[in-house]
Amino acid sequence: MGHLQQLFRLQQIDTEIREKKQRLSEVLQAQKETEALLAARQRAETAVATLQKHRTQHKQLTDELNSIVAKRKRSEQRLYSGNVKNPKELSDLQHEIESLERRRSTLEDQILEAMIAIEEAEAEKETAESELTTIENEWQNRQAYLKEEQHTLALRLHTLAGERQKCISQIPEELLNEYQTLSQRKNGTAVAQLKQNICQGCRLTVSEQQIRDARAGKKVHCNNCGRILYSG
Repeated sequence: MGHLQQLFRLQQIDTEIREKKQRLSEVLQAQKETEALLAARQRAETAVATLQKHRTQHKQLTDELNSIVAKRKRSEQRLYSGNVKNPKELSDLQHEIESLERRRSTLEDQILEAMIAIEEAEAEKETAESELTTIENEWQNRQAYLKEEQHTLALRLHTLAGERQKCISQIPEELLNEYQTLSQRKNGTAVAQLKQNICQGCRLTVSEQQIRDARAGKKVHCNNCGRILYSG
């Protein structure tokens, strides 16, 4: 295998390495939790917190109602026991009972509202958790394919690294240095194949003399883009 052929092979290897590394980066990025998954989890967490808040509120209201009912009962027992004789004390007891009754009525309305809020929160929690489960399952299923692809890419990159090292060892240092310099200037493509008199690097037609020289195995640069031409 001639040096130009080795150089072209090096170009093929480097191109594939670049493509495989780009894809590997995409695969690794895709393994991160998606915005949809994060949003679904946040919705589920919010639903759970909201339900807990309404349940806590319901308990507090219920506890207060039970306390109000018990206090009203005690006040009524005192009022009707006949043990209280003082008119002012009797009047105060009556006012207290009326006030407790008003508070009881308010609490019952608030408890009803809290129960409705709990039902709505439970429905939202169920919907949010169901959606989260669906999205998580889809994400988990995709992870298996991505992990497999990651493994395949890693193996291929390892193989290419070995091939590249072997290829480099067979190319003269001066030619290799020129390749590396051109590669940096030409977006990673230093060697372009010549097909039907067209440089595959810039897609322009090259001169007849360059075509003859390239086909003769001489080192020729494209007169348009400056890449090394390979006719193989």
